[in-house]
Amino acid sequence: MDHIADLDARWEFLATMPIRYNGLVVETTNRCNAKCGMCYQSAGPRGSDVLGSATIQTDVLKRCIREAVEVPTLTPRFHLAGGEAFIHLNECFDLFRTAADCGYLDITGTTNAYWGNSTSRATQVATQLRECGVTSLEISWDYWHMPFVSAKAVSNALLACRDAGVDTNLRVLTTRSHGLSEALSALDPIAMARTNRISSGPVFPTGRAAKTIPREDIHASKSGIGGACHATLNLTVNSFGEVFPCCAGFDQTKNYLFGNIHNESIVIIAERINSDPIARTVVFGGVSSLLPILKRAGIDLGDDYSNICHLCWTIFSSDKSVAALRAHVDARRQRALEDVLKSLEVTEVSA
Repeated sequence: MDHIADLDARWEFLATMPIRYNGLVVETTNRCNAKCGMCYQSAGPRGSDVLGSATIQTDVLKRCIREAVEVPTLTPRFHLAGGEAFIHLNECFDLFRTAADCGYLDITGTTNAYWGNSTSRATQVATQLRECGVTSLEISWDYWHMPFVSAKAVSNALLACRDAGVDTNLRVLTTRSHGLSEALSALDPIAMARTNRISSGPVFPTGRAAKTIPREDIHASKSGIGGACHATLNLTVNSFGEVFPCCAGFDQTKNYLFGNIHNESIVIIAERINSDPIARTVVFGGVSSLLPILKRAGIDLGDDYSNICHLCWTIFSSDKSVAALRAHVDARRQRALEDVLKSLEVTEVSA
């Protein structure tokens, strides 16, 4: 059964429903001072194990930040990520200031807080972040960060951010073998008490985790692969300048691209994503809608996936899968064109 065709009954609604984003995410670099075993980006000191090393020039990113406020379906939230974006701290400060000047209401970032090794350094960085307009930070900490970043640095960063007026979300990834309590027990209890939020989520079997963490150790999502992602999207620029509708794995692929901020405005690219049939099917119909198309093309990916992000990353990491999807869309367009031409011929004969 053609699941994209199955959506035709709802297509009138889907065709006019815009893809909305919870914010702009900019991955400034895929270099990181750590090389964590669970990293979905496969990031490390030399960049991505899979995609190579990339860092975007600050001037290009500042232009993108200014342009993105013109995307009508973008919530005015700006989020800075990596790799570890904070290895270029001065550039981060500059980008945060630009976002504040452009009117983004929520200005956030993700960091492993390596810069908190000393109390004085943590205070200096947190104070500068607040002065640049940063409202909150997501601080990554778990079992896989421990060999690279000290618990003291994370604790210092949490305390310094609280004193500076920057909210914090301590983000901990887990597997069956390495849970939340293991990560939290290493931190200063006073620092943990001063964080605004502690959130825990499962490791995705994507990126480096697909190779380093046993599949049976990874938690599966209760929703499986049947859901859709339209409510959880962020307009994302990866470290190569490529733009994607999410930052949960699709952004770490290179076979189905929508446009690059080095070449054109992110406003134009967002419009292209909004009209792309494959993107719209994934966003509104769910990525599992693509499985029957791939199966008919001789590509059987099965259904052993922990969540929709895992499945999405798997599909778009494969040039063979992407080629099959493109061929399917091209064939449907050709059939639609032929139907239009036939209807025109019938009209002419009737006249």
